[in-house]
Amino acid sequence: MRFVLGKREEDGRYPVTVDDAPAGTVHRRHGSWYATVPGHRNNKRFGTRFDAAAFLVELTDSGIRPTIPAPAHTPAPAPGTDSLDSAAGRRATRTYLHLVPDLRLTLPNLVRAVEAMARLTQLGWEPLEGYPGADQPWRMECRLCGWQGRRFWSHLRGRNGDRMPRPVTRHPGCIPVKEMPAALLALAAERTRNCPCEGEATHPTTTSDALDVLGAIGDALESGSTMYATLYARAILEPCPASTLRADLLRHAYTLRSN
Repeated sequence: MRFVLGKREEDGRYPVTVDDAPAGTVHRRHGSWYATVPGHRNNKRFGTRFDAAAFLVELTDSGIRPTIPAPAHTPAPAPGTDSLDSAAGRRATRTYLHLVPDLRLTLPNLVRAVEAMARLTQLGWEPLEGYPGADQPWRMECRLCGWQGRRFWSHLRGRNGDRMPRPVTRHPGCIPVKEMPAALLALAAERTRNCPCEGEATHPTTTSDALDVLGAIGDALESGSTMYATLYARAILEPCPASTLRADLLRHAYTLRSN
C-alpha cells in the first residue's frame, strides 16, 4: 500500500500520507468514512477508513494536494463606508464559534445543536466549540473541575432515551462521584426560566418567538443567504441562562412547522 494511516487525532481525524507525503485526513461521520484534502471539497462516502485512505491515493495521482490557506485578513472599511452588510457579516462570523463547518446549516441540525448545548449545561459541561453531531468528538470543559478535552455527545445524552451519561465518572481526575450531585445542584441555580441577556440578538422564550426565529432562519436559507441565516441563528445558539426553556420551545416550534 502506498498510504499510511497515522494515529487518531483529538478531533477524530486520521492523518494520511501517500508516498511519505501528507495527503489529507480520513474521518468517520454517521457510519460512513470520508477523505478530506484541505483546500478541496469532497463528499464521497466509503465503508472503511482504508477505502477512504485509498481514495486519497487516487486524488494524489490526479494532482490534488493539500493547500495551506492564507492567513485570514479582513481589510478595514474606509471611513464612512461601514455598511449594514459589513456589520452583519462581523456578527454572523461570531456565530460560527457555535457552529462546526462540517455540519450543514439546516433547521434540524440547529435545533439538535440547541438541545445538545442545553443538556450540556444541565450536566455541568461547557462547549468550547460548535455542536459537531452526535458521533463526533466535541471539545468541552468540565465545570466541576476545569478539565478540558473531547467527549462524544452520543455518550453524554444516554442510550435508548434513558438520559444517563456515560461514563458516570465523567473523566479521569474529576471530583469524587459522591460530590457531583451537590456540585451540579449549585450550577443549576444559574439557570432561569427567563432570558436576562442583553445584546443584539433576542433569545426566544415563548413559542411565538421560537416560531419567528425559525421562520427567519428558514427564509434566509431558502433564499441562499447563509450569512443572514447564521446571523439569525445567534438567537438560538448563544449561551443563555434560559437555554433549557429555549431548547424546549424550539423543539416544539420545529414540530409545529413540520406538521
